Amino acid sequence: MNQTFNIHRFTLMLRFDVAEKGKTYLFTAALLLALLVLLMLPVGLSTQYNNMKELLHILALFMIVLFGTSLYTSSAFTQYAAPSTGIAAIMVPASRIEKFLSALLLNLVFIIPFVIIFWKLHYGTIAYANAHLPAGGPKFNRIPEFVLQYAFQYYFLIHAFVFLGSLYFTKASYLKTAAIVIGSFLAIGLLHIGLGYYLTSFPSKLVAFPITGWSIWLYPDADAGRRVTEFYQVKLPENVYTFIQLFPAWIVLVLWFATYLRLREKEI
Repeated sequence: MNQTFNIHRFTLMLRFDVAEKGKTYLFTAALLLALLVLLMLPVGLSTQYNNMKELLHILALFMIVLFGTSLYTSSAFTQYAAPSTGIAAIMVPASRIEKFLSALLLNLVFIIPFVIIFWKLHYGTIAYANAHLPAGGPKFNRIPEFVLQYAFQYYFLIHAFVFLGSLYFTKASYLKTAAIVIGSFLAIGLLHIGLGYYLTSFPSKLVAFPITGWSIWLYPDADAGRRVTEFYQVKLPENVYTFIQLFPAWIVLVLWFATYLRLREKEI
């Protein structure tokens, strides 16, 4: 098979993937959107402030957006999981790059609009609910912008890992990928926090996320001569911060390239 890229073959490959997996993709997308709306509605229908309803939006961010949507991505290369379907996938008259780009495009067509829908629904329902709450009473709070920015960076990282895992593992790919991703994130997070506590001489409280600055609290301590709570922020230089913010995007590109290399191995 000619391994050069051809736009006509690529279009046919897209149509083939949609015909093969379209119903599965559509069902998964519809289910996730329905769950997202269900978690958003209680705030939108509220006539008074309720902290538990507000927490549903945070639950939607982590359980539906960050992890639930990865179920969609996990089916990107399911045709290579079993020998019977794998042979048929290899025999499809399209180059490896065309097969890879077709799977990637169908994945991006879902995950990019989904995160935008979450953003719009979150801000829209909060604004609508607050407009109908009693004047002078407590209002619903939006998820802080820096939290959303941080979550969206890892949103694409998670999908890139699952995209690779759907092709790398032949059995229970989603579970194996999830175990590796969660284990890696926990290990990196614990290492980062431990290093932060060590370098700041073990303060009373430290909030430190990877690729962000550190927030440090020193509570009153008579032995240390502190009469009031002291608070410090350790921020990265602007140029370093910009570079680190782009680091997740670089990892995503590396994972996509690794997926393409794995596809080449499968096709040989």
